[in-house]
Amino acid sequence: MSGASTRRRLVLTRDPAAAGRLEAQLGEAGIEFAHLPLTEQRAFDDDADLRCAVTMLHRGHYEALVLTSANTVRALCRAGFGRDSAHPAAPARIVVTGAGTAHALHQLTGITETWHPAGEASAVGILQELPAPRGTSRLLLPQSAQARSELHTGLTERGWQVDQISAYCTVPLYGPEAPGPRPRQRLLPDEGVAREPGEITAEDVVLITSSSAAQVWAQLRGIRPRPYRVLAIGAPTAATLQALGEPVDAVLPTPTAQGVQTALSC
Repeated sequence: MSGASTRRRLVLTRDPAAAGRLEAQLGEAGIEFAHLPLTEQRAFDDDADLRCAVTMLHRGHYEALVLTSANTVRALCRAGFGRDSAHPAAPARIVVTGAGTAHALHQLTGITETWHPAGEASAVGILQELPAPRGTSRLLLPQSAQARSELHTGLTERGWQVDQISAYCTVPLYGPEAPGPRPRQRLLPDEGVAREPGEITAEDVVLITSSSAAQVWAQLRGIRPRPYRVLAIGAPTAATLQALGEPVDAVLPTPTAQGVQTALSC
């Protein structure tokens, strides 16, 4: 990474309380970073369906559990996953998108044995690499209420019987649809220092971390300057930005400091 690049600040569009492996790597690489959360993940007031799914999971009803984010893990644990001493069994296979989700699972439940795609750490990577089931196998897919249908559809086409359930909702923090604060519903603790959109500078590099964050980013055109460069994690996030008329300078297949350095050196 060139000297000019190391002086640029990387702004991640997620909550500082969600900081994990990527932030640790950035610190080790000497990359200055800050957080600009654009969305918030919230639990539902009524989570009876999710708790029912967790009970079925503990009873061995599912051959596989697919976890697409650390927030999914947090929502499941909030609903009792990993705490049922009467039925502590995990499904035969736990599928995670990547290291961040696996780390959250280990931290919150102690579970370490997972499967993840060797290539792209995303739903696309799961669909490309997850082996088809042997015979009829039931799979639990808890996701954000705003999740796209591609993963559910792709898993079904590969022979899985998929039970998809909304584990939490993602709400915008800015724009006309931003709801009021609901601290008790937050999946993440309220901690860390977060930036505001107006604090973005033309020297910053902004890393858009999800399609939902991309949608809010596009709504902020009038209150933030064009940063030096915009990076996106994963092809779906990049596609959302492009569909909204937002430039994407580079796409990171996996959220790593090496990927950031490669993107900034281009």
